[in-house]
Amino acid sequence: MILASTICLMAMLAVSVRLAHHAGYRRGRRRERVVVNRYLHDTVLPTLEAIALAAPSDAAAAPARLAELRQAAKEQAALVRRDMMARTEAGRARLEPDLVALAADLARHRLHAELIREDVDDTLPAHRRTAMRDAVREALRNTQKHSGTDRAVVRVEERDRGIAVVVRDHGSGFDMAGRDAGFGIRESISARMAEVGGSARVESRPGWGTRVTLWVPQS
Repeated sequence: MILASTICLMAMLAVSVRLAHHAGYRRGRRRERVVVNRYLHDTVLPTLEAIALAAPSDAAAAPARLAELRQAAKEQAALVRRDMMARTEAGRARLEPDLVALAADLARHRLHAELIREDVDDTLPAHRRTAMRDAVREALRNTQKHSGTDRAVVRVEERDRGIAVVVRDHGSGFDMAGRDAGFGIRESISARMAEVGGSARVESRPGWGTRVTLWVPQS
């Protein structure tokens, strides 16, 4: 009787482990798809959108527009290559150089992002530094695409034993109650911050503009 009960329990345990393994595998695959989709959304899609909108009305402007597209493709290729190499990096480093490079990149695409850095220690682990940089990039691209302004302010602060980056524009803004968060806000900003133990808050009102507050712990 005891032997039969033990065998039954072991069989049930084996089935439970197998089901848990399959469930974990499915969750892992879904998460992997989200990560891939996020990367495509943040890197490849902007270049494809630029190509789709590339046809100039003035034939004389075509060579200049083609040169811009080539430059955009070159920058995206460099970004992808850098991120592929960065996956193996470890250790802590300052966030500011990443934000300076990001602002310079967006300036070539006609968005002026003013970087304001208080006297703070903005050193972060590699995974949190990368997540913050990419979330800031997405927030600024949203400004570029949707706000109707070509200016934004990026402020770096120490807050709650972590680093906060506030991206602020005074563009057209939008009604948050009447609009669902798109993939960019939901995945490229909010989910990305949550994955590294951080947080994101998006505030916007028509005529007021938009403020995105990102935070990660320093440890």
